[in-house]
Amino acid sequence: MGVNHHGQSILFGCGLMSNEDTQTYVWLFQSWLTCMSSLAPTAIITDQDKAMQKAIEVVFPTARHRWCLWHIMKKLPEKLKSYKHYEDIKSVLQNIVYDSLTCGDFEDRWNEFINLYDLHTNEWLLGLYDES
Repeated sequence: MGVNHHGQSILFGCGLMSNEDTQTYVWLFQSWLTCMSSLAPTAIITDQDKAMQKAIEVVFPTARHRWCLWHIMKKLPEKLKSYKHYEDIKSVLQNIVYDSLTCGDFEDRWNEFINLYDLHTNEWLLGLYDES
């Protein structure tokens, strides 16, 4: 999927894959690139699949790779439900993600959030932050 010059969502292509490993994604992306006259995307949004991430680094080394916010937010219960203040954590995190207007604002609110709920050892959250 992508966005055309009118700001509309458009299907650029699709592929049927039997494996979700790096080699298969490299093949898929190279095939897609061939169909697109070697015009690589400037940005790519995906889920957090490591095999796909490695393939993007190989085939689209200059593309800005970001993770899909919907996929991240969908994982909140799985990753954070065990915390005593889960509902508050979820609400504050959603507010930080959706309502921060600047990078500085996000950074300040993120650090305050991590300190407030003592999330310094949550590897998933820290991994998300480090990967961004």
